[in-house]
Amino acid sequence: MPMLPKVGRRSAHARLVTGCVYALLAAGAAAILYPLGLLAAGSTKSMADLKENRLVPGFLRSDEALWHKHLEALFNESVDAMDIAFDADWTGFEEVPLPPPAEGREAEMVAEWRAFLESGRLPAEAVVPGYWWAPQAGAFPFRLREFRAWLKARFGTVGALNAAMGTDFEAWYNVGIRPPAPLFPHGGGGGTPLAEAMAEFTAEAPRWTTSVASPRGYYHRLYLKPRYGKTPEAYNAARGTGYGGWEDVPLPADYDSAAADSLTRADLRDFATRALAARWRKDGDGGPRLETPDLLWNAWLRERGKLGAADEDAAMPQLAYQAEEFRARTGFIRREFLGRNYRTVLDYVGVHGRGIWNTAVYCTLAVLLALLVNPLAAYALSRGRLRCGTQVLFFLMLTMAFPHMVTQIPVFVLLREFGLLNTFAALLLPGMASGYSIFLLKGFFDSLPQELYESARIDGAGEWTLFWELTMRLSTPILSVIALQAFTVAYANFMYALLICQDPKMWTLMVWLYQLQQRSGTGVTQASLMLAAIPTLLVFLACQRVLLRGIVVPVEK
Repeated sequence: MPMLPKVGRRSAHARLVTGCVYALLAAGAAAILYPLGLLAAGSTKSMADLKENRLVPGFLRSDEALWHKHLEALFNESVDAMDIAFDADWTGFEEVPLPPPAEGREAEMVAEWRAFLESGRLPAEAVVPGYWWAPQAGAFPFRLREFRAWLKARFGTVGALNAAMGTDFEAWYNVGIRPPAPLFPHGGGGGTPLAEAMAEFTAEAPRWTTSVASPRGYYHRLYLKPRYGKTPEAYNAARGTGYGGWEDVPLPADYDSAAADSLTRADLRDFATRALAARWRKDGDGGPRLETPDLLWNAWLRERGKLGAADEDAAMPQLAYQAEEFRARTGFIRREFLGRNYRTVLDYVGVHGRGIWNTAVYCTLAVLLALLVNPLAAYALSRGRLRCGTQVLFFLMLTMAFPHMVTQIPVFVLLREFGLLNTFAALLLPGMASGYSIFLLKGFFDSLPQELYESARIDGAGEWTLFWELTMRLSTPILSVIALQAFTVAYANFMYALLICQDPKMWTLMVWLYQLQQRSGTGVTQASLMLAAIPTLLVFLACQRVLLRGIVVPVEK
């Protein structure tokens, strides 16, 4: 029944007190839920929105924020790769605005670029896969996940993959290869069976998940700019030219003879022969020439009559094209970033050793032993009326004075002498009996009505019947507390589990998650914490119903 009757609740004072109570409860709930909300929002982060601190991630509300995360994944977290492809000068993905829908001449160029990509004129080595590599975030982009599934369908097991490819991967989680850097002399990434498999897989990739290597952008952003400065003023002064920006400086096919002045010829020759990969140079009757995706693109436009003057030059419209493709797939991209970090955690713990199985067995046995050993000891102290019962209880309580960190080394030495390391027995035996649990149980058992035991005795009940049928059934609330405590300690056990079980085959989930967090970014780490909290939450909710029933029902009676 309610504490306040209906008449009493109508007074101003009662309403004020009730309102204050509800306000305090709401504030307490907010104090708990707000950090949890920030953790949930942080579990979707990548490097592009790492500094963001909101309850609702920006990419869920804004296409602009999602665009930044898309670019980060498209260029595999490399700002230099983005600047080269777009022939731009940004220092971060968050600086790139989402271009408006293309119109007029720009829309025509985007349509031509789409046709050019589908024409087969572009060399396969010019295509760089995106959504492939996230070394800073530590996540698995969806194209890398699909590549692993593709290899798994072809080879079946990691062992068969290693035998065919000459690799030494431990599990599917480790399978991967860095995307090629085709513009650099030693960045092709070919020459191995796995690289050839990656090239075969990339050839069928959706165009919006790839970018095209641009030697022209490379020449502007990573060759000329470091030598002459952020703007071409010094470059113009030395050559008598008037380029407004680096993007205006041409990269001609006949690099060895096209330039009028010796300085420009020296730059072009040095870039083409030393800085640029040899695959983009071709030897012909007229001497060495460049054959780059930029030049092939301009040749395509001239063939189709889209460039008027012979010396007119058109940059590859990759930025406008990617913006158009992005707008057509915002839903898929948003879902990818919403679940990418969680998929990474599940892929990791699902294939690494027996972490989930070990944790399930360990927690189950820890709860069962805690519900058997501790009640038996507490029942003996409560019903046995031992002469030294107080001293025994005091001795058990003394174990609470020593932190687990202090006892780990002696326990390790003892278990090593018994040859129990790397076993479930090593995990379970030291914590099987708890002085704190026995103390709680004895106090609860002492509070049970003695008349019930006397009546049961008269009816012929034995000691085991008194313990199991009477004491244990009446002690459901306190046993729920003991079970919850035993599960929490076992599930969250990291340092002790790592010390006692150094064999990875016996590592628990917490140990594997720690290993994952050492190589992952903030987003994956927070996603692992969110997933790790789910079992504890479910067990707590299951025990909470029993605890509340044990508290409310006696009070109502």
